[in-house]
Amino acid sequence: MAEEQLAGLMVAGRPLSPEIVDSLKQASAATGVDFDFLVAQASAESGLRGSIHARQRHSSASGLFQFTAQTWLQMMRDHGAQFGYGDLAKQIITLPNGHLGVTDRGTERQILDLRKDVKLSGIMAGEFAKQNAAALQHAFHRKASPAELHLAHLLGATGAIRFLRARAADAEQPAADVVPAAARQNPQLFFDRGDHTPHSVAAVYGKIKHGIETPLKQLAAASQPPKTDISDGLRPGPGITDNLPKGPRA
Repeated sequence: MAEEQLAGLMVAGRPLSPEIVDSLKQASAATGVDFDFLVAQASAESGLRGSIHARQRHSSASGLFQFTAQTWLQMMRDHGAQFGYGDLAKQIITLPNGHLGVTDRGTERQILDLRKDVKLSGIMAGEFAKQNAAALQHAFHRKASPAELHLAHLLGATGAIRFLRARAADAEQPAADVVPAAARQNPQLFFDRGDHTPHSVAAVYGKIKHGIETPLKQLAAASQPPKTDISDGLRPGPGITDNLPKGPRA
């Protein structure tokens, strides 16, 4: 579907803006990650609300793809130079407390504010998806599904692997017990709004799966010719292959 036809398309109840379409098309081309997957991820993370209002109340997550401060600093440190931000990337260091940061607070704020850049945020989302795909594939010896990649975007690869293994062992256990830090940052996902009853691993995974597959199906239905298989949200593109990785990414 042409860009002018995509702009205004309703995805999960919200229209695609021309800025998001153009920016994520460029991000897809730069990273090799499927455009539909990037749109679906943005829809699931921020409701396509763009750069200004998309901010989490309970965590440092911000922007179209809801990157936390630490994940964004990691992605900028690892990939910033590749996309024209080398001067900023080299200033990101590991602080004595083990967290990533910048000695100059103004520069750190400048780097974190780049989460509002829709194109750059899309590029980093693509790179993060590829990194998580490799880690999940290495752990489970198969390609990750869109839902699993969405889970890894939320929890990180290590948290997603722990969550998926807990799901396989006992899907009815409270999800907050498996990933307590993520539960504190995303209480609306892990607990009932009324009596704060914890949701099970199965219930949380079901929400995550629905959140990513709904926009993927809508985009597939709107495409010409239609996409009939949403099981591989990252194909086609370099960096995502059917071959098992030789080892975990550093």
